[in-house]
Order: sequence, then C-alpha cells, then structure tokens
Amino acid sequence: MSLPVQVMGPEEGPFPQIIKALLLDDSTFDRARIRRMSHKTQLALQLTEVGSIQELEEAVAHEAYDLIMIDYRLPQGDGLSVLNHIQNTPLNKDVATIMITGDGDMETAVTAMRNGCHDFLTKDAMTPEHLRFAMTNAMTTAAEHRDLVAQSEHQRKIITKGLTAALMDEEVQGKVVALFKDEFDTALSRHAQIFSPHDHSALDAMLATVDEDDEFIFI
Repeated sequence: MSLPVQVMGPEEGPFPQIIKALLLDDSTFDRARIRRMSHKTQLALQLTEVGSIQELEEAVAHEAYDLIMIDYRLPQGDGLSVLNHIQNTPLNKDVATIMITGDGDMETAVTAMRNGCHDFLTKDAMTPEHLRFAMTNAMTTAAEHRDLVAQSEHQRKIITKGLTAALMDEEVQGKVVALFKDEFDTALSRHAQIFSPHDHSALDAMLATVDEDDEFIFI
C-alpha cells in the first residue's frame, strides 16, 4: 500500500486543520493526475493512495479519514461494493465519499448517490476546480448528515427518558393498567367462545401484580 503524505494549502471552512483523504484507483497514471490536481485545490490535504480494494479495506480498518475518493471501475469488484464496505466500518461509516466514474457514466453516479455517496466526479471532465468543489461539498454534506443523526439520537434519548419517568409515576401506572384491562375485557367479550374463565382470573392476577410493582421497565 502506498502511503505518501502530502500537505497542501491552508485550512478552509468548517473542515479539519489537515484533511485526511484516501484515494482508491488501480491506475498509477490516474492517481498521479488526481494527486497533481489535489495540490492545485489549495485545500489542506494529507493524501493517502491505494491501488486495490484489499489495500483500501486495510486502510479504513486502521485509520479514520475525513474524505475517501473511490474509482468506480476496478479489476476486482467495483466502487459501489467498496462504498458499501466503507459504510459498514466502525472508523469510517460516516466519512465523506466521492465516486469517480468514466465520462458520461451518469447512471453509475446516480446509483452511487442513492447509496449514500456524497458527490461524484468524471475523470475526463475533472479539473482542480471541480475536484475542490466535490471535496468541500462531500465533506459538508457528510457533516450535516452526522449532525442530523446525532440530533435524532439525542431526541430519542430525551423521549425515552420522559416516557420512562412518566411510566414510573403511580397515577400513570394505574391508568395504564386500567386501560389495558378495559381493552382486554373488550377483546374477551368479542371472542368469549375461545377464552375460559381461567383466562379472566389469570389476567386479574397478573394486573394486580403489575399494579403493585414499584416501577415499570421501559425500553
């Protein structure tokens, strides 16, 4: 695995001081071309290059990146399978990703975006300006997605905590038990032929036990 470290340009925008980027491309010519363009973006990049899926899998398993660029056409597998692997790694599941496709291969680009890729580039039309825009856009989009996920998780915890506190209140517990018993009694009356008197007595005993518990367990 090739691991050249290249620091380029000043810090810009809401990105890390040094942007740790990973490039997967089996062509040494294309890697060199993208490397030269990366210099010209004037972004603060620390670029790591790999030439195979195996090398990428090793890299993403041991290092967290801010940005990963994936060539779609590879000798073994393709960029979509690589994207799926990255999204299932602990260190890089939320990393910004860019799919690099052949010129005019819009169907692949659209499929990649639908599968969670943050931006795409075509090799033939790539310029330093296009590369810079794709990099910043991908990192911004990935950061916004991470924020939304974090907010949703925070809201879920608040709701869970509130419901747990409510269900531990004696008055609420009593209302829940009474409501459950009413609903169950209605069901029993509708299907009386399939329930025995023992079912009624068993339910009463169970609800009495629940009503006497100190707290409910809410998951």
